[in-house]
Amino acid sequence: MKEYLLNRHFKVLTSVFVLIVFLLIIVSFFDNKLIEYILKSISIPVLMLLYIMTSTQISRFYLVALFCAAISNILFISTDVILLNYGLIAFLLYRIITIILVIKASPIRSFFTVGIGSVFFLFPLLYFIVLTQDSLGQSFMVAIVNVVLVSILGGLSLSNYLMEEGFKHTWLLVSTLLYTIIVFLFVIQKYYLFIPIFQPIRVLVLMLAHYFFYLYILMTEKQIGKH
Repeated sequence: MKEYLLNRHFKVLTSVFVLIVFLLIIVSFFDNKLIEYILKSISIPVLMLLYIMTSTQISRFYLVALFCAAISNILFISTDVILLNYGLIAFLLYRIITIILVIKASPIRSFFTVGIGSVFFLFPLLYFIVLTQDSLGQSFMVAIVNVVLVSILGGLSLSNYLMEEGFKHTWLLVSTLLYTIIVFLFVIQKYYLFIPIFQPIRVLVLMLAHYFFYLYILMTEKQIGKH
């Protein structure tokens, strides 16, 4: 990690990303939709640029995932049910691609440990989604699929963290835990009970989750490059 802190591109673009997130938190709290659209439109592209400038072996697959995340990031601002559904689908594509990336980078392929790890994420998330089934309406099945995918990612990250040494697994686990929190916040805010303070919190948690997963990808590529 120290070598990245010495990288000028890493420091500058990370600072820009942090600044955008900070402004997003303020803007989302005061509910300024226009500026929020602008900032959300550039936040993930800045992360994409950061990845391109610091990666040792650029993954087009990961860039596609970030593109899907960028689309969902914009669509989630809307209160229109159709746009929200499209945003959920885009985020599901992002989630599927990230799971594939984690599987490819995981030397340990134990279905048992992954399954056990997934259960810890699946049951509380599934219970929460079922409680809000009436409020979710047409988005219910998409939400279920998202919960299953988050749980699989959770199982992968937890099993990798426990069974293999490497700081990259810490970033992956932290990122997954943050994505889990996002599910709770998103459902509560959009479909159950609107609490204004949840919006800036959701922005912060989501952006941190994206950034920590970027660090995981970066360190995974560095590890592969050494072999």
